[in-house]
Amino acid sequence: MHTLRLVMSLALIVCSAGLASGCAEVRFNQKGKLSAPAMTFDHDPLAVELRGYVITPREAAMGGFDGAGAGGCGCY
Repeated sequence: MHTLRLVMSLALIVCSAGLASGCAEVRFNQKGKLSAPAMTFDHDPLAVELRGYVITPREAAMGGFDGAGAGGCGCY
C-alpha cells in the first residue's frame, strides 16, 4: 500500500512537471514566425473544407466532422 502511494505521488509529480514545462511565453517579435504558413496544419484550407463537405454526410452515422444530419449512406 505504501509503495502504491509512493508510485502514484511520483507519477503525479512527473506529470505536473511535464505539463508545467510545456507553457512558454511568446514575445511580440516571435509571433510573426508562429503565424507563418509553414506553421499551419493544413497547407490548403479550401481543399480541407471541400473534403469535409464531401465526407461529412458519409460519416454522419458516426457523427461526422460537424454533426450534420444525414443517414450515413453517402446520400445528400
